[in-house]
Amino acid sequence: MLQHLKRNLERYHELFDGGRCSGWELEEQIVKAIKSDTQAQHQVFWKEAGHDDKADILVRTNGQEYSIQIKSGEVKANRLVLSGHRFGRFEGNLQQITQYLSAKSDNMISVAYERVDDDRGRQHIYQVSYVRINSIKPDNANWERKGKSYFQLNRYDVRLSLYPSMSWQVWWRIPIHLVEQEEPFIIG
Repeated sequence: MLQHLKRNLERYHELFDGGRCSGWELEEQIVKAIKSDTQAQHQVFWKEAGHDDKADILVRTNGQEYSIQIKSGEVKANRLVLSGHRFGRFEGNLQQITQYLSAKSDNMISVAYERVDDDRGRQHIYQVSYVRINSIKPDNANWERKGKSYFQLNRYDVRLSLYPSMSWQVWWRIPIHLVEQEEPFIIG
């Protein structure tokens, strides 16, 4: 799967050198990469440009279904930083937001990206990480207010932050040791 994803991203950057592909393009690249594993007999379901907050991709294999959210992400200071859903519909009700986040069952695939321009030219660095949803759930509805945002550290030392100014968007700062990371690859 990873080799297919890498090949498709290489093709993408042959056409577009500006930066990372958009969210739906990344989802489509991952769907194609999962489907490329013909030995596994995966069935992959994806709704293009689906903006609901359910799974981006549903994979059925050996009679089991796996729901997956696709995130881009960024690695900073030994943490994977991901943004998530916007919870403006809950109108700041921290209890409802916590219940929603606690009920989520979708694992995540993050494809972190960094663009480097140096004396060798432009390089695109990607790193695929797998995030288990149970490690990034809030422990309770006790959010601390800091300035105009809310945050909490869960039992795994994951920092969850809510930003009312961004329609109550959730952000996670996940210690690297909690995620399964593939080796980064460079396209340049």
